[in-house]
Amino acid sequence: MTQSTIETQPNSKLLKGILIGGLVGGALTLLDSNTRNKVKRSAVLLKDNSMNMIEQVKENPGEMKEQMVSGVKGATETIKEAINDVETLYETVNEDVVGRVSEVKDISTDALGTAKDTTSELKDISSKVVVAGKQLKETPSQSLKADNDDEKESDEIVKKSGLSNQKSISSNF
Repeated sequence: MTQSTIETQPNSKLLKGILIGGLVGGALTLLDSNTRNKVKRSAVLLKDNSMNMIEQVKENPGEMKEQMVSGVKGATETIKEAINDVETLYETVNEDVVGRVSEVKDISTDALGTAKDTTSELKDISSKVVVAGKQLKETPSQSLKADNDDEKESDEIVKKSGLSNQKSISSNF
């Protein structure tokens, strides 16, 4: 099965439609006087430029060839310079930005690890402070309790021994 294209079909409706549509559109745009004047000036400039070029080619075909070749060479050199500039820019960006991005990633990973270690150490310190606080709370109450117990024991000893102040005073009278 072969595909047919617009160029190979002599009676193509699409090609006829495109051509007729272009002519009708062009004719409608020429109804505006500003557009007509612009088209006229452009056509005159195109004709003048074409005629000048044709005359120059007829008079000096070698010079025109040289001008064309030098123009193409100049454009080629400019394109090569632009490509080199792009390569240099790419390398600079790749080294500076991408390299530094990996450095920043490493630094941030280290900072994150340090922060985690610090958090762990702060938790340890916090638990030690809590334990110390509990010890401080327990120690005075226990020492007071122990002091009270010691006083009670000493009072009992005094009472048992009969050496209490009241008994000794009352017994003397």
